[in-house]
Amino acid sequence: MNSEELFSALIQLSKADNYFDQFEFSYLLKVGSHLGLEDVLVESMIKQNTKLPLTIPKDEKDRMTILYYMLFLMKIDNIINEEEIELVHHYGFKLGFSYNMISDFIVVMERNKFKSVDQNELIEVIRRYQN
Repeated sequence: MNSEELFSALIQLSKADNYFDQFEFSYLLKVGSHLGLEDVLVESMIKQNTKLPLTIPKDEKDRMTILYYMLFLMKIDNIINEEEIELVHHYGFKLGFSYNMISDFIVVMERNKFKSVDQNELIEVIRRYQN
């Protein structure tokens, strides 16, 4: 999984609603650190609105990790709007997940906008769509 490509996709998602707040910035800094990116690079990519194509990893765990990063970024400011939903569907589909599965994840995020998401709710969505 290419960290800079993933981070670029997260930047696009954070700016999809034309509202970029401190919660999103803090989340991106944490994700950047988790991905092994230097804070200077992270801040530069955010300021420059870096756009890189996302190479889809073969490993399902990596693809799920990307989707989770996106879902939690979408939720972090307690505002989930149509632009963010469309972008999460776009990337989720590219990652190989069904429209319905992504929609169910988004419902979980919306239902938990103002509180922590119970990990079991996310696992239940995954179980529902496993073959």
